[in-house]
This record gives sequence, C-alpha cells and structure tokens, in this order.
Amino acid sequence: MFSEIQPIRGGVCLKTIRKRQLIYAGLASLSVLIGILLLVSGGVWSDIHGRILLSSVLIVGLVPMALMAYETRKYRDARLITDNPIMHYKTAVISNISVEAPMQQQTKHDEIIVSYFGILLNDKTIVFNQKGIRLKAVQIGEGFISLTYGTPTWAQIIRLLCPVIDPDAMDKISEKFRYETGINPSLISMGIDEKRF
Repeated sequence: MFSEIQPIRGGVCLKTIRKRQLIYAGLASLSVLIGILLLVSGGVWSDIHGRILLSSVLIVGLVPMALMAYETRKYRDARLITDNPIMHYKTAVISNISVEAPMQQQTKHDEIIVSYFGILLNDKTIVFNQKGIRLKAVQIGEGFISLTYGTPTWAQIIRLLCPVIDPDAMDKISEKFRYETGINPSLISMGIDEKRF
C-alpha cells in the first residue's frame, strides 16, 4: 500500500485532470468555430436573430474556456505535487476532520500524493503556500499519518489510514517531512507522543 518515496509521472490523477482539460478545450474551440462560421455566412448582421445567435454562442463558449483555465491551473499544481512527492499511497482511506465541525468523514481514495507543495487526492488538489494555506503539523503513528493544514482562521486535518509502518520507515518519512517542509513530525505510539525531532 505504501510505496517508496520516488517521483511519479503520469499517474491516474494527472490523466483525469488532463482529460477534463482537453474536453473543455474542445468545447471552447467548437463554440469559437461556430461563431466564426456564423460571421462568415454573412447573415448574422442582417437580422436581430443572427446577432442574438452569435452572442449566445460566444457567451456559451466562455463557460468551457473558464473551466479549461481552471483545469489548466489544477493540472499545473498537480504536476508540481507529483514531481516532488514526500509520500505516495496507491490506495488509502482518508479520515477528514474539520476544526470547525468535528464530525469525521471517511472516504477512500485511489491515489494520494503528499508533497511540500500540497496534497493530491485523486484529482483534487490542496495547494500549500497559496491563499494563506500552510501545512501546520504532521503526526505519524501506528496505522495513520495525520496532516493538519489551513490558514490562521481555519484548519483541516487529514488522517491517512495506512498499514502499520515499521520504525525505520517511520524515521525515514519523518526526516523527509522535516527536510522538505521544515515541520518536525510527532511520532506517536499507542496514542502517546513518543518522539519529536
């Protein structure tokens, strides 16, 4: 379940984001092409219906253009995360705890990549050091890794439920977090804070 720390290229996450980006680009191109064909046909400016049709096609074309720009930014962020991983899970269960609403939600994700730049959960990106979002704390315990991130006014905790990590691998992951993020992870054993680097 836990793979060794190494760069991942072209994972399922990136392919999903890239596919949506290409679909939106195709829809935007189609609307621009229809608009150009309406202009070339010449009848657009002669009556009010032609002008309304042209305006509608161009306005409708703005929606996939905006979505394409959003997916392009998301793809760039996801690529940055996958090119600089600290850890990579092929399959993991996430226990999502919000500081404001302490209800716990558990979701299963097929691919999770944690990096200094953020977290990639399937095709959802959580980018650190943008819009005030920062990684605040890391806890590594028997069967879980807990990441706390947020702004000064709110915080979110993601707990990756994973198989028990042997002490050597735990030290290696802790060192990687400390080196990459500057955060000293708390190593927890049986619910007791055992070691803090």
